[in-house]
Amino acid sequence: MSILDWGIAGAPYEGQLQSGDRALVVTFEQGALVALIDGLGHGHDAAAAADAAIAVLEADPTAPVEELIARCHEQLRKTRGAVISLASFSAARAMMTWLGVGNVEGILVRAEAAGRAAEAIPARGGTVGYMLPPLNPRTLPIIPGDTLVFASDGIRHGFKPEIIAMHSPQQIADDIMLRHRKHSDDSCVVVARYLGEPSTGTRIDIQGEADVSQARIRTRDVAHGLGFESTAVEALATAVSELARNIFVHAKRGEIELAAARENGRSGIVIIARDRGPGIRDIGLAMQDGFSTDRSLGLGLPGARRLVDELELESKPGAGTTVTLRKWLR
Repeated sequence: MSILDWGIAGAPYEGQLQSGDRALVVTFEQGALVALIDGLGHGHDAAAAADAAIAVLEADPTAPVEELIARCHEQLRKTRGAVISLASFSAARAMMTWLGVGNVEGILVRAEAAGRAAEAIPARGGTVGYMLPPLNPRTLPIIPGDTLVFASDGIRHGFKPEIIAMHSPQQIADDIMLRHRKHSDDSCVVVARYLGEPSTGTRIDIQGEADVSQARIRTRDVAHGLGFESTAVEALATAVSELARNIFVHAKRGEIELAAARENGRSGIVIIARDRGPGIRDIGLAMQDGFSTDRSLGLGLPGARRLVDELELESKPGAGTTVTLRKWLR
């Protein structure tokens, strides 16, 4: 699973078949590279410059951003050149390093800042392939839910209000294109939301009442970081609390895992609750409101089902139960 959820939208200058404004997202173990390239001018020559830069970036996306810009500069000397902004994400360090040459606009909207405060990328004037300024990348700490936007100069300024936490990155990219595109230029926007380290996710061992409370707290943190609005965050926390309590009461011990989900262009959260308790003999009966015995999940299952978009249940008497919940960003 990628450490990012992202969306890209773009269009050529009206009357042209090719666009010189291109975006690229390359994921790799524990990291990802996000790029926006704006080949100078329009049409075939601008697209050729963008293609040359993309080839360099795809060849070694794990390299430091200043090295990648320098390599692009050498490769683009025989083209008309481009302006480029890069951001390299590291889940292991929980850091993002970014660097820009030219007039690509970039902002990072913080997940937890009051009023959704944003930081602007410190881009320098110049042209990759023609005149390169001193390269001084900036590294910032990041948390799940932080959202990066790169936009070419074919996008008008003032698009920050379109960056709504509950919307997916693709929705945000589409909204920015719809409301801020200049029809007199090539245009492109890429939106990348940091999800956190995918290999570990968040796991809570359930063995007592304190763990039930911890599961609820951790669910709020993860759901908020993924961009869910407050009512959905509380619904998810309640669903997890129900499952955690039933693990403790009926199976004595188990675990809950929380992770980002991405499927068919949607993004959201997946929650998996596992135990090796007595299991459920009659799943259909256990899913009915008002049913509860000492050997079932009782009221937790129907309550949890109403709070999420999808619920899957696997259970075998004497072998335990696994419940999987999914909720998608609207």
